[in-house]
Amino acid sequence: MNNQFDEHTKGLAQSVTRRAALKKFGASLAGFALAGLLALAAAFTVPTLSSAASAGPAAATSIVIDPAEDAVFPFDLYNEPVPPYLDILRASVSSSRGILHFEMQMNAEIPANADPGFIPSVNHLGSTFGLLTDPATAQSPIFFFGHHDHYMFNFYLGALYSVGDSGVGLGLGWHGFLIDLSTFTAVEVPLQIKKDTLILEVSAASLGNPASISWVVGSECDPVSIPDEKTRSVLLVDFAPDHGVATWLGQ
Repeated sequence: MNNQFDEHTKGLAQSVTRRAALKKFGASLAGFALAGLLALAAAFTVPTLSSAASAGPAAATSIVIDPAEDAVFPFDLYNEPVPPYLDILRASVSSSRGILHFEMQMNAEIPANADPGFIPSVNHLGSTFGLLTDPATAQSPIFFFGHHDHYMFNFYLGALYSVGDSGVGLGLGWHGFLIDLSTFTAVEVPLQIKKDTLILEVSAASLGNPASISWVVGSECDPVSIPDEKTRSVLLVDFAPDHGVATWLGQ
């Protein structure tokens, strides 16, 4: 990974490098294999987990419950509170028929226009899953300013709201994305917003058909475009779980 990309992996909403991103987005969007997406038809018995716990051996759903109103900026840039639609309450990973289903419930209804109007102006914000599917090929270590844990990830899967040009070719407004950290490629994926919940689905094959996934969710609110992010401008404001990771175990 080049230096720009390593800088940005300090934020969960990181995207691809200047060198590769803009060239690869167009081709990736057309070729990404999401044709296998099927509607989730099976209901799950969902265990409620503590913020550091993981689902049991037979479970197809992993859930993290996060305290309300614990989202804070790692340093005082805006002199404003974190918007409540970036405060994570609940996150989950589940699966059915070869489709992986990801949800992030926030502490307020998610607005179509999510620009908080801060000064300096926000460039982009959103919430992202960091996914570890294969430790042998994961990008490590990944550190976040103001957070003591470090992580290993193979993929980022998230919801990005761009106020200005975020530098990754997704356009303005809300978009779902999947970033493969091993190849620095990214594609847009379907994103649903249902009141206070962000919903993403991808095929298990797009993640290498993992038998398990270690995961964490982070929310960010950044003043600069993604390629220009440095250590102190990757403003991660909330994590779920707050420490460690949760684990999804496939059936």
